[in-house]
Amino acid sequence: MADIGDEILRRLRGVYEISPDDFVSLQAYLRSGSPFEVLVATILSQNTTDTSAMRAFNNLASTIPVTPTSLYKAGVRLISRAIKPAGIYRVKARHLWRLSKMIVEMNGGDFEEILRGDPHLVRERLKSLPGVGDKTADILLTVFGIMERLPIDTHVYRVSSRLGLIKAGMGYEEAHDLLVRTFREGSRHEAHLLLITHGRRTCKAKSPQCTRCVLRDLCAYYLARRAGPRHNQK
Repeated sequence: MADIGDEILRRLRGVYEISPDDFVSLQAYLRSGSPFEVLVATILSQNTTDTSAMRAFNNLASTIPVTPTSLYKAGVRLISRAIKPAGIYRVKARHLWRLSKMIVEMNGGDFEEILRGDPHLVRERLKSLPGVGDKTADILLTVFGIMERLPIDTHVYRVSSRLGLIKAGMGYEEAHDLLVRTFREGSRHEAHLLLITHGRRTCKAKSPQCTRCVLRDLCAYYLARRAGPRHNQK
């Protein structure tokens, strides 16, 4: 399995250059190195573009210091106004306020305390926070080197299922287990970023650009489409 992963990454590296400007979590990391800021930026990116999420994050940072204590004191209404570009901003504002409240009450506002200890327990602690699911937790764990995961967003899921690396409809953990067997240790964060980039630029949801895709000869979706009706004949 790792051989096909190596080949996929080799081809994608030849086409795409990873830029932090395309990923709000990386921008937040480079901005301050703060795990809490990366968490906030990642939550803002849910169900919207990274461009919109970064605009919302910058608005928030210029209005309120991005710390658990400051967000808790600011309240939901002020957070909502600041993050409006992020989409479903009222829901996200409630998540940010509630998780800030939890961190203040549990750890006196020290978010990094949550990241200490056994990596599997850290992941469960993160997932207990409002607005934090598998993907968001995995991004934080991976960016800060706590545990090497391969975060699966909609682009990673779509590209991987079209390639035949996972099955459509498969749950997060089952898909993750297959992908970490496909991509070698030390390459999984890069695989996450490259698969997202490929999904945004080429393997799009509604109009995949199969004819210019460097992975088309490896892709179950493309090969089935090219075969046409004959593919389903017995």
